[in-house]
Amino acid sequence: MRIATARAYSSSANLGPGFDTMGLAHDAGSTKISVELVEHSPKVELELNSGDLPSNPLENTASLAVKNVLETRGINGKFRICISSDIPLGLGLGSSGASAAAAVVAIDSLMDIGLSMDEKVNFAMLGETASSGTPHADNVAAAVYGGLVMVESTNPMKIRPLKINRKFSFLTILPNMNIPGKTRISRTLVPSEITMSQHIWGIRHTSLMVSGFINGDRDALRAGMNDHIVEASRMQMFPFYPAVKKVALENEAAGVCISGAGPSILVVVDRKTDLDSILSGTGDVLKSSGIGYSVLNSNLAGGAYITEN
Repeated sequence: MRIATARAYSSSANLGPGFDTMGLAHDAGSTKISVELVEHSPKVELELNSGDLPSNPLENTASLAVKNVLETRGINGKFRICISSDIPLGLGLGSSGASAAAAVVAIDSLMDIGLSMDEKVNFAMLGETASSGTPHADNVAAAVYGGLVMVESTNPMKIRPLKINRKFSFLTILPNMNIPGKTRISRTLVPSEITMSQHIWGIRHTSLMVSGFINGDRDALRAGMNDHIVEASRMQMFPFYPAVKKVALENEAAGVCISGAGPSILVVVDRKTDLDSILSGTGDVLKSSGIGYSVLNSNLAGGAYITEN
């Protein structure tokens, strides 16, 4: 029996103004994927043990990513893919991206393919189409590389890791909401055109946010982690967000944003942050809207890696 197992962590994409370009891996949850070569065969055959995730290999990010790797590299055989994850599903914490990333790392190790880091991101991105309908690299780049990353290019794939130079940690607020097809829906709400002034505004704030992370400048991070384009277009889905963000910033959060396609809210925390007041105020906001919630504390996570079975 030949088998390889990989683990990848949860992530938050966009980080405010960085739509489809910025991602951050954290240890709020993780996904473990085992890929086993069951037998040799003249074509690619995939058997999926996915728990609550889609069981059709073409509708699951992990198996679709593996399929792309095998077919592109001309490798045939029957493979069994087993998925175990504690990342909350459909809440904007990169659950599908973690699955795709771990699956690519596992099949690369199992078949000794020798993919580069950016090739792993590219194949994982193709797997993401099973979840969102379109390939996007921000979550999978964070899951493959770990830490804070910028998607420099997708053709060719080029990811630029960025170093965070401050002791930031993260609080994630998870509203109890289930919106079927949320990622696909949220991407349709994004405007296809923006004005020059919006373009300039976005560049300014993305630059401030990146500078804040790299230099450990919480004031730059607080100023930069804002978005009036993508987040604004999705606000109809999460009308409680502005009030929660206001509470967090009033209590010295170092930054606040919708995590990926939401509804989770990522709060960047440091020693100045009043966590108790943020939690109390958030509870008041969400309860007044009739929405239950939970919270997760996390730290920056590393990239996907091979682990013991």
